[in-house]
Formats: sequence, C-alpha cells, structure tokens
Amino acid sequence: MLQLGEQASSLGQNFPERKDMVYLCAISNRYGFSMNLRSLKAFVAVVEEGSFSAAAGRLRIAQPALSLQARKLEEELGCQLLQRLPRGVVATPSGLKLLGHARDLLARADAARDDLRGDAAEPTGGVTIGLPQSMAAMLTQPLLSHVLGELPQVKLRVVESMTGYIPDWVREGRLDLGMVFRGEGGRGLVLDRLLDEQLFLVGPPEPTSGPPASGSGRIGRVAFADLARLPMILPGAPHGLRELIDERARRSGIKLKVVAEVDALAQLTAAAGAGLGWSILSFTTIQEALEAGRVAAWRIEEPTINRSVYLCSPSDRLGTRAVLAVGARLREIIAQLVRAGAWPATLASDTGRDDTWT
Repeated sequence: MLQLGEQASSLGQNFPERKDMVYLCAISNRYGFSMNLRSLKAFVAVVEEGSFSAAAGRLRIAQPALSLQARKLEEELGCQLLQRLPRGVVATPSGLKLLGHARDLLARADAARDDLRGDAAEPTGGVTIGLPQSMAAMLTQPLLSHVLGELPQVKLRVVESMTGYIPDWVREGRLDLGMVFRGEGGRGLVLDRLLDEQLFLVGPPEPTSGPPASGSGRIGRVAFADLARLPMILPGAPHGLRELIDERARRSGIKLKVVAEVDALAQLTAAAGAGLGWSILSFTTIQEALEAGRVAAWRIEEPTINRSVYLCSPSDRLGTRAVLAVGARLREIIAQLVRAGAWPATLASDTGRDDTWT
C-alpha cells in the first residue's frame, strides 16, 4: 500500500492544479473517512479554548455532544488526546501531534472548498493575513477598505503579530499570507520581495544633544558613524531588527552604546520621544508619533540602513482566488504608498531584482 505522502504525490502528478484536494483524497483513502473533519474541528476548538464549555459555545453545539466527539476520536486513534483538569483541558503529547495535522487538514479543506467556489464570477471565501506590528497601523485600514469595497464575497481577517511567529503560522495553515522581513523563515514558504524600507534614528522632538532638531514633522539627516556617541535603546537579540542593526554596525566598524533593550516597538518609540535614549526604527513604526510631534526622526546615511519586506505564502498549498485577490490588493496599496512618498522605501519592481523564491 502506498504511504500517505507517496499516494498524494502520485495523485498530484495527474492533477497538479488541485494539490489541496489531492491531499484530502489521500487522507480519505488512508483513513476511510473515519476521522472526519467535524471531529478534527471540534478537537482543535477544545485545545485552543482550553475547555469543553468554551469550545461548545464557539462551535454552537451542546457540550455533551462535543465531549462525545472527543472520546470517539480518542477511541478511534487508540490514544489519549486530551487531559481533563479541574479547571480546563490541555492537549497531551499525542494531542499536540494531532493538533498540527488537524490544523493543516482543516486549512486544506477550506482551501479546496474556496477553490471550487472560486470558479464563480468573483473571489469567494475567507482570507487570513498576518501583518507585523510595525506595519499593521499603516496597512490594515486601506486593505480593509479595498477588500470590503472590491471583494464583497471575501471575508478578511487581519492578524497583528511579531514577525517571528508569522512564518510558522503560514506553514501551519493558520495564515494564508504573511509579511516578513529579510527573507526570514523561508523553509516551506514562497517569498515575494515587495520593497526595501529605510530605517531612521528616532529621538525626542527637542533634543539637548545629538543631531539638531529638524522641525515638527520633518525628517533630518545623520551619519551612521555619529550614532556611536548616542545612548541607544534597541530591541534585544534575536529580534530581527536588532540583528540587522548589529550587522550593519559590524560592517561599518562602529560600536553602538546600547544602554537598554525593549522589544515592544510602541514602548521603544515612547522611550525615544521622552529623551530616555535614541532608537532605530522603521517609518511605519513611528509615523503616528512623528506626525503628532511626540518624536523626531533623522534619515540615517553613510551608509543607509534598509530592510527588505516580503509577502510569504505556503509552498505546499495553492492560493485560492480570494487569497490571490487579497495579495494583489495589498501589493497595489503598498505601491501607492511608496510612490506617493508616504512610505520611505524602494519598490522591488523598481530595482530590477527578481526576489521571488521558495
């Protein structure tokens, strides 16, 4: 008998345009539909909610029926999946293994359903996209506006997160699309480079030392070497932004004086604005505070510090028409912001480099 992966691969050679549906067919042949998607959905809900009562409310079914589904699933697989505690439920080691498979199967089932619905005149179905904290404020509202106005049959969900989590969530099927920096976490992903954004020195609006103030809402200029004499507050390693800053400092032969480390970007911005130290942040992070006059910013030169931004999607799942449409709208929004001067960055399409890779 073919193993599951071999079976899916064999079928996939004949039906390459339906990879998600082929995988589900292989699962069906392997398990004979005994482990149905409804029971897997119930299991995932119980683990994520941490209790049968909360999961029952989320799924809108009776709690006894949900408990029965969980027991049948355990009997079917021959192992304990959930540990019942006095105040909730947690997954056992076997349950955690099943959780990853269940999320993947449910995502594939949704993709297959939406793909077939997508044969209709307009994109249909749910799309979940993960945005970094530094970009969510700039991109969420225009993306929602575009989707609600132009893709009325698409249900968009925007998840704001630290970028370190986004690649894994895309691979696990919890996100359809995600934005990441510097091509990080590329295994199992298709990475499409969108732009290279500039990073800025950030400090108080009226500094008593360091580079001179450039006026309310305006951006000054500072040489990278001049940052060596400033007390810096930066994210701690292994934060991607910190790694980029440290790499540029090493290449330039400059030792930065880091007096404190703060991983929360909002708090970094506030600390810099209060004059507690200086920081290096992206424009999307500081835009609101800069326009409100709470911070001042200086463009770093000689050399500049740029950060590549990628749109990532899973390499083993085809995007539905809805996912592709949302991705296209996001690219349009980013291009408009950059070309209007609202986002200090260079579009990948303007550099002549093709950085789409898996």
